[in-house]
Amino acid sequence: MTKVERPYGTWPSPVTPDDVAAAPGAPQWPTAVGADTWWCAPDPATATVGLMRRGADGRVRSVLGPDWPVGNKAIGYGGRPYLATRDVAVFSCSKDQRLYRILGGSGKEGSGEDAEARPLTPADPEGVLRTTYSDPILDPTGTEVWAVREVTRLDPEGELTDPAPRTSRDIVAIPLSGVGAQDPAALRVVARSHHFLSTIRVSPDGHRLSWLGWDHPVMPWESTELMTATLVDGVAIAPTRVLGGGDVAVCQAEWADADTLYALADPDGWWNLFRVDLGGPRPSAACVLPTETECGHAIWRVGSTSFAVTDAGIVLRRALGEEALILWNPQTGAISDLALEWNEFATSVTADGGTVAVVASSPTESSTPLRIDLDRRDVVRCVERPAYPHEAWVSVPQRRHVQVDGGWQVPYLYHPPTSPDHRGPADTRPPLIIDVHGGPTSSTVTSRSLSFALFTSRGYAVASVDYGGSTGYGRAYRDRLRHTWGVTDVEDSVAVARALASAGLADPARTAIRGASAGGWATLAALAHSDYFACGTVYFPISDPATWYDEQTHDFESRYIQYLVGDPEQDAERFARVSPLAHAAEISVPFLMLQGLDDVICRPDQARRLVEAVEAAHPGLCRGFIEFPGEGHGFRKDKTTAVCLQAELDLYASVFGA
Repeated sequence: MTKVERPYGTWPSPVTPDDVAAAPGAPQWPTAVGADTWWCAPDPATATVGLMRRGADGRVRSVLGPDWPVGNKAIGYGGRPYLATRDVAVFSCSKDQRLYRILGGSGKEGSGEDAEARPLTPADPEGVLRTTYSDPILDPTGTEVWAVREVTRLDPEGELTDPAPRTSRDIVAIPLSGVGAQDPAALRVVARSHHFLSTIRVSPDGHRLSWLGWDHPVMPWESTELMTATLVDGVAIAPTRVLGGGDVAVCQAEWADADTLYALADPDGWWNLFRVDLGGPRPSAACVLPTETECGHAIWRVGSTSFAVTDAGIVLRRALGEEALILWNPQTGAISDLALEWNEFATSVTADGGTVAVVASSPTESSTPLRIDLDRRDVVRCVERPAYPHEAWVSVPQRRHVQVDGGWQVPYLYHPPTSPDHRGPADTRPPLIIDVHGGPTSSTVTSRSLSFALFTSRGYAVASVDYGGSTGYGRAYRDRLRHTWGVTDVEDSVAVARALASAGLADPARTAIRGASAGGWATLAALAHSDYFACGTVYFPISDPATWYDEQTHDFESRYIQYLVGDPEQDAERFARVSPLAHAAEISVPFLMLQGLDDVICRPDQARRLVEAVEAAHPGLCRGFIEFPGEGHGFRKDKTTAVCLQAELDLYASVFGA
């Protein structure tokens, strides 16, 4: 079929904002339990997350039904929200943040939508405390569930105060009998050590406990400590650091036997696998799989995992850009690849004996839970591949790099304009949309993207940038952003746009930039500090670094600004230099601002003040400032997403003349 020539950006497309908004969210937190596989499934129609289970018969069922959404607000971004074993199932409910035990109607734990949920933890006194539980595990006796408990004393009379001194975390034991639902004293503190805690694990013999901890002002990718302690009568005695601290971050640890832990740590600049021996007179640690690739992850969610200990060896996700899932045999040192058709693996790798559960994706596949039998090397999709009616309009990303000052290679994903029916004129180049990921200590993914297809199917090119500060490329690359936020991210984004223009793949006069959260910050900074972009779309951003700390955000990131920019008092000049708000009058191109009114991470005030400052200098430059009641940090409702994407399409069409 001959394609019809039509200007880039004007191609008719069947992919609509409603299609993108209705697409299922990425599954989360898979777990293999015997012949069953469990996971969490976001539902954009209800803006909730459900707990799903695939049985040995291949049938997928909702464990609880729509009245029991699963999730928690640990460290603001959530943590592992459930525990499923052969004997018991427990989950945290996103409605009230309490832990519940699941009892099936047939007497079996979590047998289906007729399951009954019984509370294990007490309700919070209204207006006084907010308590959440994450990363639950079964205790050595099988009579308790242990979890990281986070308690925040609420602001008196609704006033904003520093959340750090009002927040505490500990590891608590919660009786499975349910007595703790009415009696808070029935919950026992097992361990306390740091302001932040994650990844609690009991040794196979039940005699030791391990966990990760870190304190303000560092973030967990800067420094964390792997702690171990002896368990005596269900209490951790004499906690000891066995790895990490200083300039070393441990992002996960798992027990191999009673005296041995495997851990991911980065003393050599890469999150690689270490073996920690506790059987001698003093703990010792050695890297057992040294590579100049990243095997770990930045801890954004409590209990996130990049590897699992199995009967066949250690299964790891390993990457330098695109990821691979590998099996490493500790006895022979042999490495073999798993799930070769997939190249993105979420930070939720778990195992049960010789079976691994993981969420995977690829350039042509959306995220899906997989179950892998290591003996047979059998990879099973837990959910059938959905019908993709617009597949021919979905762009397949290409991984590219551009060299910038200092010899750094900046990776990015280029999504070319794609249509089965149309092509652009030979003498023109497509308009380009630079997409800046959030975090900023995060990364792009090569997953099949219907969101980007909304643009590429109309004749736009999209490039997602792993600017300096991104994960997946080692500590030195992450540290490029230390005290250069608003500079390095902008320069790298401009470098990618220029490289694509030089290659004839983008029109430099028709280039936009978009991003959310830290990506929203980078978008505003790019509009304020560079003259390359013709317009921008900003989702729930930081606009004023001088106020984005302490009481102006949540506890987890309340000192993050010290890494990104510096000390607010000592480095005031640097803050003023990079602040988009301070340079709002220098923004001279159209933009959209999209903000959730319930956002406590990037508060609405950050967006409002920026829009007001720009409008004072350039009335009408903000083409739309839409605030969404009931939306927080990261939009959940399908209607919200559809409105935002349509507004984006309208902005680009008006600015680029499409």
